[in-house]
Amino acid sequence: MLLGAMLASCDRKRVVSEVDYSVENVSDSVDEASSDSLLLFPEPEMEEEELPANADELFDDFVFEFSRLRKFQASRVGFPLPVVVHGDTSWIDQEDWRHENLFAHYDYYTVFFNNEEQMEMEKRTDLEHVDMEWIDMEKRKFKTFHFERREGKWMLVEETVQPIVESPLADFMDFYVRFVEDADFQSRSVADPLRYVTADPDDDFSMIEGTLDHEQWDAFKPQLPAGRLTNIRYGQTYDDPRRMILVKQGISNGLMDILTFRRRGGNWKLVSYEN
Repeated sequence: MLLGAMLASCDRKRVVSEVDYSVENVSDSVDEASSDSLLLFPEPEMEEEELPANADELFDDFVFEFSRLRKFQASRVGFPLPVVVHGDTSWIDQEDWRHENLFAHYDYYTVFFNNEEQMEMEKRTDLEHVDMEWIDMEKRKFKTFHFERREGKWMLVEETVQPIVESPLADFMDFYVRFVEDADFQSRSVADPLRYVTADPDDDFSMIEGTLDHEQWDAFKPQLPAGRLTNIRYGQTYDDPRRMILVKQGISNGLMDILTFRRRGGNWKLVSYEN
């Protein structure tokens, strides 16, 4: 990441702005990579609405409001905010803070899990620490927003930028980028048959499970997330190097795609698709 203009104080660095790697400045490149990206929330000029009393219970509820409401966001940042870029620490003071949209400009976000049990973590109300990551495979970096619950309120307490090799997702992400960009490689990396689970059109509370062959994959596959991806670390680890679950969660429509990958014989394969 490149940090923009910086002012030096007598005993520490003070970050004025972040230019090249802030979410506000990646919208064009994400739009190029993903045709279903769109601006969900216009820049708010009106008075901000009152937050629900339980906004801090679930992290997902909190971060949604944090992303879109300027005054609320500024009240939930621990200033001066440390920003650690490849081990070099600077600070952002309140008067220099720029609103972080996180994923508020997009109609979905992505989360990576190692198994199905971890997917229940997002529903927990006892979490004390959650990290939200922006993964930039083009620049081979990932940016992390570190949140902590303090006195019952979620606060942004630190930002870090690290090379992608330091992420536990690095190996899988190398595969996934090629999976999205190379049609022939994607075809070879989809199990045949592929497990497929979808909603029963005749029963809103039931699911239908079946299989897809290679010829059907192109017709049924979702728009695969590309470009810069998000990840929310509710506490899940990635100790199993043979499995990865990618969840694409819609923000405005509630739709969800779940893609399960397994590593077999040293090669990743998509083995299950649920929508």
